[in-house]
Amino acid sequence: MRALPGRANRTSLPAPPRPIDRESSGEVQRQRIRRATGELIAKRGYAGTSVELIIKRAHVGFRTFYHHYANKEEAFVDLFDTTVARTDKLIRDNLAAAEAPWPEQVALALRTTFAAMLAEPLIARACVVEGPTAGPAILERYDVLTKAFAPILRRGRQYNPEAAALPETVEDTLAGAVLWAAYQRLNFSEVDRIAELLPENIELVLRPYIGQAEAARVAAATEPL
Repeated sequence: MRALPGRANRTSLPAPPRPIDRESSGEVQRQRIRRATGELIAKRGYAGTSVELIIKRAHVGFRTFYHHYANKEEAFVDLFDTTVARTDKLIRDNLAAAEAPWPEQVALALRTTFAAMLAEPLIARACVVEGPTAGPAILERYDVLTKAFAPILRRGRQYNPEAAALPETVEDTLAGAVLWAAYQRLNFSEVDRIAELLPENIELVLRPYIGQAEAARVAAATEPL
């Protein structure tokens, strides 16, 4: 016998919710603590943020916090590492999907980075602006972040016949300039102007390898934020 319309929906029981195991529950707690840590540090600075404030904002208990982190520095380090890793994965995934020539890859990497900052401006401010104030554990990571774009920029030397004349440190300098530009916008609460950074920074980092005219063309062809 054929079922009447809608009969199956009325008689079938919904699948039971998937149980939350201890591991996934712990990750949810860490996510809440990380977000609370980032938002507070972005607004109050690292020195002005306490474990008590983090616990209150994350809606967890002291026992839960100290189960995951020994102090606020550990929580901030976890936030920093997680944020950088997430952005790096976005960049790699976008580059793999695009299969574009090197200049367009650089533009896409910059676009992905600035888009991530626009999506999470408080977290970006905590990491980029307040990171250097948080002690040696973050400072080591921050130094790596400052040079994050250097490897992809170094591949541009094959586009420049006079690449041998470029200083060995030019890629580190250009990568640092990109982060500094973002720092300035985030530090002065000009998040809405981060989109303006995209074309000018594309031109800045591409110019030593492909020249002003071609760098300007790639910047103009890149989808705006």
